[in-house]
Order: sequence, then C-alpha cells, then structure tokens
Amino acid sequence: MSLFPPGCSEEDIEKVYLEAHQETKIGFTNSGNYFAPNLKSINHLEVGTSKVINSFFVRAVEYLLTIYQRFLSWLKRKYHGLFPRKEHIIGHAKNAYITGRLTFAKRTDYATPIHHVPLELWARTRWGAWRLFAKGETDKNGVFKLEFDYILSRRWRYSSFHFEIYQIQHVFFDQNDRKADVRLELFERIKIPKGDLTGLGYDLGNLQLFLWEYRDDTMLPRVVIKDHEEDAPEYYSEGRNNAIQQQFVPIQLTKDKHIIQIKKDKAHISILDIQKDYPKNLTVAMEEKLKYSTRCDYWFGRRMMNGMNSATFVPDAEEPERYWVRYFGACDYEVNDEYAFPTVEIKFHIAPDKLPVPERIIITGPVSIYDKSPFQTRTFTASDGESWEHAKRVVRVTGALSTELDDHFAGTHGNTEQFAIAARRNLRKSPLTTLLFPHLKEVALINHAADTILIGPGYIPRASALTSDGIEQRVTDMMGTLDWKNWEPMEIINSRHTYAQAENLFWEVVEEFVDSFFEQNEGGIIKEWYEVFKFSEDLVNNSVPAFHERKKGELLSPEEQEFENKRVEYYHARFRFDPELPRRVINGVKKSVSPITENPEEPTIEDWENLKQACKYIIMQATFMHTWVNEHQYEDIGEILYSSLGLRFGSRPEGVFLPESDYSISPDLTRATQMMWFSNLLSRTEYGFITRNEENDIDPLFAEILERRRPDFKALYVEIDNIESRTNI
Repeated sequence: MSLFPPGCSEEDIEKVYLEAHQETKIGFTNSGNYFAPNLKSINHLEVGTSKVINSFFVRAVEYLLTIYQRFLSWLKRKYHGLFPRKEHIIGHAKNAYITGRLTFAKRTDYATPIHHVPLELWARTRWGAWRLFAKGETDKNGVFKLEFDYILSRRWRYSSFHFEIYQIQHVFFDQNDRKADVRLELFERIKIPKGDLTGLGYDLGNLQLFLWEYRDDTMLPRVVIKDHEEDAPEYYSEGRNNAIQQQFVPIQLTKDKHIIQIKKDKAHISILDIQKDYPKNLTVAMEEKLKYSTRCDYWFGRRMMNGMNSATFVPDAEEPERYWVRYFGACDYEVNDEYAFPTVEIKFHIAPDKLPVPERIIITGPVSIYDKSPFQTRTFTASDGESWEHAKRVVRVTGALSTELDDHFAGTHGNTEQFAIAARRNLRKSPLTTLLFPHLKEVALINHAADTILIGPGYIPRASALTSDGIEQRVTDMMGTLDWKNWEPMEIINSRHTYAQAENLFWEVVEEFVDSFFEQNEGGIIKEWYEVFKFSEDLVNNSVPAFHERKKGELLSPEEQEFENKRVEYYHARFRFDPELPRRVINGVKKSVSPITENPEEPTIEDWENLKQACKYIIMQATFMHTWVNEHQYEDIGEILYSSLGLRFGSRPEGVFLPESDYSISPDLTRATQMMWFSNLLSRTEYGFITRNEENDIDPLFAEILERRRPDFKALYVEIDNIESRTNI
C-alpha cells in the first residue's frame, strides 16, 4: 500500500477526480408529470416503504383529485374577487373599542405576553362582503385596544364581526427596486356576534396562542409540531414540495424495489447489486477509472481536509508540520450491540502547500464482540499493510457518522432551528425580519421530519451504533459547543486547504451583506430594539447547557478525565467555541449561547456589534455551512463499502478490521439500500438557492455580492449556484 495507486501520481488522481466529479455532478431539473410516480411531500417519506403513488390507476385518480382541488382554488379566487378585502378602514369616529391581551398558551409560558402582533377587526355584510373596521397591534405587554366607529357598526348590513390575529408568513423582494415585501398570514380568527358589541368597550380577555411554542419533552430548543400537515407553525412552499417529487421519486422507487426483493428472496440480491441500481457517486466513478484511487493515503487526506468532513486539524504540541484530527465515537451515549463506533485519532503530516498525509491512526473502544472495554487502544501505521487499509475504513465510517450528527444535524439543523424559533416568536416590526426570515424558514419542518425518517425510529439508529436516545444525548451535547459570540471561520493551513479558503471567502460575503444591511436599516433596528432583547432572551434561556460543564463535579477515573479533556479541547477548536466567555446560569445550569443584549430599550455599542455578529453567524450556518456538508454527502457516503454510517462487529475475533469483501461487517442488505436512499435524499433534493432565488425571497444584494466572487469560489471547486439559501433538507 502506498500514497498513490501503483505507478500513479497526484496528477493522475486529480485528473480522475475532475472527470468523475463532472460525470456524477447532481443537477436540479424542473421535469415531472402527473402520470409518473408521485410523492406528495417530504412528510410522506419513510425508511421502509414510503407513500409513493405508484399505480397508474391511483395516479390517474390523484390527477383528477388535483384537477378538482384546482377547481376549488379557482372558485375561491373568484369568490375573493367578488368580495375583495379592501385594506381601507371605514368609519370616522373612534368611539368604541375591543381590547384584550395575547400570551403564549403553554403551561410554562402562559404568562409571557406576545408583543407587536398584527391585529384586525373585520365586519361581514349580509351578502358576504368584508369591511375593515380597525387595525392595530399588541404592545410590549401583549395588550391591544382597537378603536372603531360604533354607530357605523350598528347598521343592519353588518351581520357579524371577526377579530383576526396575523403572523409573518413570507418575505419577498422586488427584484427591480429591491424593496422587501413582508406577507402576513391569518393565524387565528375569533368570531364576535354583533349582539355582543352593544357597549362602547368589549373585552376579549386573555387570549392564549400556541404560537411557535418550545417543546418540553427534550432539552433541545425545538418547536412543537404535533401533526406536520395540520398544526405546524409554517409550511413548505409549493416549490419545495415539487422539488422533492421531481428529484427523488426514482430513488424512492429503487429503495422500495430492493425492500420487496429482500423480503421475497434476499439470496438473489447483493450489496453490489444494490450499489449499481443507484446513480454513481464520486468514489464509484473514480474507482472505475482508476483502481485504488479513493482508497489510497493521498485521497484519504484530501477528503478529510476538503470533503464532507472538512475536518479540523489541530497542530501537534511537539512536532512541526504534524496535526491531529479526532472523531469521538460512542463515548458514554446509549448504543446497541450490533455496531461498532470507536473513537479515532489520525496524525497527519502536512508539508508546506501539500495535502495531509496520514501517518498514524489510533482507535479507542470496542471493535469486536469479544472485548467491550471502552478504553482499549490499537495503533496503526502505513507499514501495517492490510490492517492500515482496514483502519482507514474505520476512520471513514466513524468520521461519517460523527460529521452527520455533530456538524450536519446539530451544527446546522438544530443550531438554525434555535434561532428560527426565537426569531419567529419575537421579531415582527424590526427590519431584521427581512434579513433573517428567508434563511430561517422551513428548518423546523425538516427537523420534525428528521425526527421520524432519520433519527428515531428512523434510519440512523438502525444503521449505526447509537440508539435514538443516544443520538439525542449526543446532539444535545454538540449544541452545547455552539455559540455565535467570537465565532470565526476556520483557520487556513495552506494553499491546498480549499475548504477553509471557501469558508473564509463566504464569510467575507456575509460580512459585506450584513454590514450593508445594518447601515441601511440602523434607525429601524434601534427603534424596535425591544424585539431584539426578547429574541436574545428566548435564545439564551432555551439554549442547552454548555458542553464543557457537563462532567464538572463528577468523580472520573484518570482515563475518563483524560478522554473528556481531549474531547472538550477538540470540540472547542472544531466549533470555535470560546469557553472563557461569561455565561448565563439558570437553575444552576450554565447556558451555551451568549446574550446579544441585556438592554430592552436601546443598544450599547457592544450590543450593536453583538447583533451584527449574531446575524452573520445565523446566515453562515443556515447557508454555506449546511450546504457544504449536505451536498458532499453523496460523494463521501454514497458508496456502501467505502463509507457507511456503521460497521457491524461481526462474529470474528478481528471485529471490524476485515476487508471490504467480507460483508459480515458491512451493513446488511436492508440497511445498504436505506443508506443509498438516505445519502441521495440529502444531496439530491435541495431547493432554495441564493443566486437562483427561485421564490424571490432572497435580498438581491446578497446574490450580487456572491456573484462578484464567482471566479474565486470556482477556483476552490465551489459552484455558487448550489449554495443554499436555507436549511430545508
């Protein structure tokens, strides 16, 4: 075994890479029709057999149903055309009023007022027309008072009155004048019988709303969604649902076909058969062109640095040009007895302007059914021949699962949702709605879907060592390493560190965009500073405990303490978390997220800079950071034998240290096709890109700044048209 395939050089691998990358590049089309298999939305995906409409008869019926639904929509539009809602308030006198107070409805939140909520009072005429009598909003205490013309309201023509509560639905931008258009949607309507408005004042009392409520069944800051189709606080756009249908149905049908084959006669289907049925990924295409090109040491270091993992290289304390990458495995989380998940440490040599070359691999933890000691250690070097190859595979698998949970789900999905909830609960009049909402939408929806199809009882607990509870424990800990304050992009090691260069370059784009926004909207942001204060309070108070505090006070063995210290140090470097910052303590728990401001009325200079930094961080995580790990998944976990999310212990003494040809440690057939389904799902169903701006919901300035840097990104192998505007898959 060597740095390159026999008789080959770096140039040979790079040539093969470019050819294979072009061949396997994922495109996004707008094709699709009713008489092809149909998948209604992400909500209908399942790990087993999804609700794909696959019968021609059923598809025809579904087509007729769609025509019927379109007819109903047409009737509705006609009705609204006949009885339009004119925003003009009728009446001149303001001699009567309705009053009340809005608060959140959850038992632990019922005393919290909902500020600045848009409200309207409408009257319905006896022939169906609508007339607007009053318009207003709640104050800081959630109190409202809408004044209207009492004499006019007594006229016979008005049969009933309706008190309506609104929330922000979408933000759109005019592509010519670049002005933001904030669209409201009806959240709740309360009918008021005309006979009740007999006095000059009518008190609706305390109205409790289930509006972007925090879940209380988890430590994670997650929003309450009981029924994805009925009570979600937001819904996917039509384009998002169309994308899942158009791009993913063939993959879904392939997986469903395999599940049926496995149930009927698994002897006539193999892992290689399953692999061939799915679109080629990067490593498969490269191996076809040049054997061993993706298993050699050169490629191993290249992908650890610039692939899906985009690993953090920590300098060795003693040796120059040596760096360590660490992926922490099962740790103390709940695991099953089928899969291994050891901790791996890789020592690399990085010469000036060269890619990392692995020199040593240390694997800690159980790797076979014969010894489950948590701190058993094995060390491998390139001179170990086949064992070195096996060790690299273990690293790829542990690294893939760690990246999937730590960086992808916790670092972008969970991280973005905590900002989305706090923003949607508090930002209404502030210009920040137009800056942040386009990048925060739909993340709560996809996270809710992930709870079922990926996390628990979905694919990952069935195909890796961690149970559903173990995943939640780990994600909670990882969220404890995430904070906006003092965050900065990854340090660039050398000119070959293209990932870090791309991250820094995109951060520059975000900085220019956000700085410009704040300069243009300074007055509006300061005027509504109370919303920023409440946003910050929700964000901090609902954040998870800081990770580095979790073992304080516990009596640990020397091995446990060393392991914990190493883990804390690496995670702080990985996620650029500053442990020296003062942090809020609530009920004895030190919170992970720093306050943006503690001033409810107006910002200090530090508060203002804090808010800018927090907004940059939010946009960075929801866009580039998520895009990178998401779109590279099919490249790095799209070949079953190269890197799955779990290796089984098997029954042999060698445990996971066996060649790829030994399927006893590979995923079983069912997990193999589910793995391919999983990696395709995440990489092929993206929708909502910054430069494509499919829904006109992205500030044109952001796209323009990014467009100016297109050549710079292209030199780093980054296609800017594929950078997502939000985390929604």
